[in-house]
Amino acid sequence: MAIMNIKTIRRKIRSVNNIKKITRAMQMVSASKLKKVQGRLLAIRPYAGKIRELLEGLVQRTGGAVSDSPLFRAREKVARVTLVVLTADKGLCGAYNSNLLRAAATFAAGRKNVKIEYFPIGRKAVDALRRAGEELINSLQGLPTEPSFAQIQTITHELQSRFSDGKTDEVHIAYSRYVNPVTFKPEILQFLPISPKAAAAPTGAGKPGAVATASAGAAEIEYIFEPSPKEILDRLIPKYVEVLFYRLLLESLASEHSARMNAMRNATDNATDMIGSMTLQYNKARQAAITKELLDIVGGAEALRG
Repeated sequence: MAIMNIKTIRRKIRSVNNIKKITRAMQMVSASKLKKVQGRLLAIRPYAGKIRELLEGLVQRTGGAVSDSPLFRAREKVARVTLVVLTADKGLCGAYNSNLLRAAATFAAGRKNVKIEYFPIGRKAVDALRRAGEELINSLQGLPTEPSFAQIQTITHELQSRFSDGKTDEVHIAYSRYVNPVTFKPEILQFLPISPKAAAAPTGAGKPGAVATASAGAAEIEYIFEPSPKEILDRLIPKYVEVLFYRLLLESLASEHSARMNAMRNATDNATDMIGSMTLQYNKARQAAITKELLDIVGGAEALRG
C-alpha cells in the first residue's frame, strides 16, 4: 500500500511540474506581449491628449460652427444606445473578462427605457452576449496583439455612420483602463457624441487667417489659423475619434496581458507550493515504507533466532 502511495505521489509531482512549465511559459509570453502593447500605449497617450487639447481649443474658437458636425450633436431623447464591449478572445486571465462583462451589464441595467445594442470585440464578449440573447449589431474576434490602423478605421467608421445616420443615439465603450501591471479597472466611456468643453468664440475667430488668443496662465498666446478653424476641426474630428478608439483598445490589450501574466504567475507559484507539499508527503511515505521493511526484517531475524 505504501509503495502504491509513493508511486501515486511521484506521478502527481511529475504532472504538476509539467503544468508549472506550461504556466511559466504562458507567463513569459504574456509579459513579452505586455511590453509591446505597453510601449505603444505610453506613446499614444500624450498624442491622444494633445489632439483632445487641440480639439477643445478649436471648439472654443469656432463658436456655433461646432454644431455643423453630426458627431457633436447630442440627442434630445436617447432611445437607443450602442455599447462596444472590449474583452479577450481567450481565458486564463483571472477575472478580467468577467469584470468587463459585469460592468457592461451594470451599465445596461442602469439605462431604463433605453434599447441597448451591443458590438462585442473579443470572443468572450461575443459568446457571453449571444448566450444572454442580446442584440448584436456586429462582432469582431481574433484581433492581433498589434492591430493595424486600418482595422481601427473600419470599426470607427461603422460607429460614426450609425450615429450620424440616426440608427443609434449614443455610443459607449466598455474597456479596461490600464494603470500598471497589477492595476486595471473596467470603465464605461461615452464615445459619441463628442462632448468637449465648448465655449463662446472670441471676436474675429472662425475666419481664415483669423488671430485668436488663449490664456496660458498669466500669458496670452496667439494662434493664426490657416485654413479656418472650422475646416481644421472638420479634418481633426475623424482623426480624434480614431485615435481615441485606438487608445482604448490598447488600454484593454495591456490590461488583458497584465491579467494573464498575473494569473499565470499565481498558477506557477501555486504549482511550486504543491510540489513542495507533495515532495514532503513523498519523503514521509518513502521513509515509512523503509521503516516498515526494516521492522519486517528485524522481526523475521528474531523469529529465526528464537
